[in-house]
Amino acid sequence: QLSERYEDVFLCPESAEAALLAAGSVVEATSRVCAGEVQSAVCVVRPPGHHAETDRAYAFCMFGNVAIAAAQARQQGWSKKTLIVDFDVHHGNGTQNMFADDPTVLYLSLHRYDKGKFFPGGKLGSYTSTGLGSGKGYSVNVPWDVETALARGDQAPGDAETLFAFDQILLPIAREFAPDLVLISAGFDAAERDPLGGCRLTPQGFYSITHKLMGLADGRLVLALEGGYNLNSSSACMAACTRALLGDSKPPRQPTAAEQRRAMFEGPGGPSEEQPTIIHVEKIQAIRKYLSKFWSSLRRTAV
Repeated sequence: QLSERYEDVFLCPESAEAALLAAGSVVEATSRVCAGEVQSAVCVVRPPGHHAETDRAYAFCMFGNVAIAAAQARQQGWSKKTLIVDFDVHHGNGTQNMFADDPTVLYLSLHRYDKGKFFPGGKLGSYTSTGLGSGKGYSVNVPWDVETALARGDQAPGDAETLFAFDQILLPIAREFAPDLVLISAGFDAAERDPLGGCRLTPQGFYSITHKLMGLADGRLVLALEGGYNLNSSSACMAACTRALLGDSKPPRQPTAAEQRRAMFEGPGGPSEEQPTIIHVEKIQAIRKYLSKFWSSLRRTAV
């Protein structure tokens, strides 16, 4: 009966304990990273957290695991400037709302948006949604319009588009912000073969994202699991992120599903590095131009 009060929240007698352990694990990992006991940490936790609001559980999430860790880091003096990077395919509405007016926490999100029709929907995940009051400009959204791309015969975003967005928007802003702590909401439902996301990221792409983020905050980084609905994809992508944090080499690149289909007709050939699709490049350029009013690093000539 309790679960019926919330949207897409399913409860059992052990749910509260599991949720407290998940949130507590991310807080504990953050405290140890900030204390210098470890350089970085990975939290393989369930339930996820980035949809949970301050007043309700929502969409598989009971507590905002990463958001709570960020709040604790600020309140306890572990961090003066915290960066949250959310690459789950769904927008982290709960995390953005929690820090909407806080200029000491920068929230960066890449997610599928489809003009506000993709879950959780609405205008909060738009690139024009940038925070409130003194926090204006500290919520940064890169929303993918996958539906339109597919209707035009183009591809959904994959590694090339995501890394281009990082290089053109997210990393310049993050460096300008200069955080002393990085928290990652690591959802792997943007991975290829995930049944919900419809995007094309590979383990190699997630490795590269993690490696880039290690260059911030002197490497003080905590990565916490969010969504992901294909166990094989999620495990491979989480392992790739962990390899990056450990300093191990990038996992061997496997042909994508599209490359495998192409090989059936054109014959075998090694996978070549893709270039970002023009529809997504144009969106990234528009977002960069819009956000340049808040961040001087985006006013410099784009590559």
